[in-house]
Amino acid sequence: MEFPAYTEFNLPLLKALEDGDEHRLVDLHGKISDDLGLSAEQRSQPMPNKNQTYVYDMVSWASYRLKKAGLLSRPGPGIVKITRRGTTILKNPPSKITWKYLRDLESSPNATHVDPDQTKDDEIPVNAMRRAHKEVRDAVYSQLEDAVLTVSDNGFERLVLDLLEQMYGGKAEQTQRSRDGGIDGIVHKDRLGLGKIIVQAKKWTKQVDPRPVREFMGVLHGQDGVFITTSTFTPSARKSVPSNVILIDGTKLAELMWEYGVGVSKVENLEIKDLAVEYFDKFK
Repeated sequence: MEFPAYTEFNLPLLKALEDGDEHRLVDLHGKISDDLGLSAEQRSQPMPNKNQTYVYDMVSWASYRLKKAGLLSRPGPGIVKITRRGTTILKNPPSKITWKYLRDLESSPNATHVDPDQTKDDEIPVNAMRRAHKEVRDAVYSQLEDAVLTVSDNGFERLVLDLLEQMYGGKAEQTQRSRDGGIDGIVHKDRLGLGKIIVQAKKWTKQVDPRPVREFMGVLHGQDGVFITTSTFTPSARKSVPSNVILIDGTKLAELMWEYGVGVSKVENLEIKDLAVEYFDKFK
C-alpha cells in the first residue's frame, strides 16, 4: 500500500497549528490525516519493526524538522506551537515544504521565505549520511522524551531502574512506596552487589526546584545518588550539588536511553566503505 512521503506531512502539520495555540502533537494526527486524505487502513498502518504507525512516525519527523527550521516550538514534551516565523511562512506558503526547503531556512535564520526551486544540496554522500544519522538520533531523542511521559509514575520508576541496570551492570530493585522514605530504587554498581546507588525518579512536567533535591540529599547519608526527572532542574537546584549526586533531566535521559538501547530498537546497520588505495599499490 503506497503511503505519502515524509515531506507531505510538513505543510499539513504547520497548517494544523495556524490558530497559534499550543497543541499535543498526538492530537493532530487525525487532522493531518484528513488533510492528506488518508484511508482508515493507511492511518493504522504500522511501521516495519516498530510498535507505532506510519502517521505517528511521520508527524514526529515533521515536527522535528519544522522546529529545526524555526517554524514551530516545543513548549513542553509532546507539545507544539507555531512560531512567528511559521505564521509568516503560511501567509505565502510553498506548494510543498521539502527537506531542502527547510535546510535552506535553517541556514538563513532571519529569512521568512526561500525559493523551493532554488535550494541546493551539494553535500558529498558520506557527509549527507552522517548528517542524516544525526537527524535520526535527534528525532528519536525527541520521541523518547514524549514517550516517557505516557507511562505511569510507577512505570517511570521501573523504566529508570531498567536504564541504570544497563548502565552499571548490577541488579536494580524498586522500593515499596509506603516504606521508601523518598527513595524510589536502589541500583547495585556491579553484579556482586559491591556498592549501591540510591535513586529518585520524578515524572514531572514542571521544573524541579531546590527543595526536592535537598530532601533527596538528606536521605543519602553520604551514599551515591541519582535524581532523574522527565522535566528540567532550575539553575538553583543544580547549584551546590555534591559530587556524589547526579542530576539527569529529560533531555539527558533520552540520550542515555538511546546510548544504552533502552526503549529503542535497532532498525538497520549501515556500513560505509572507502577505497583502499594501498591495496592496489602492490599490483602496480
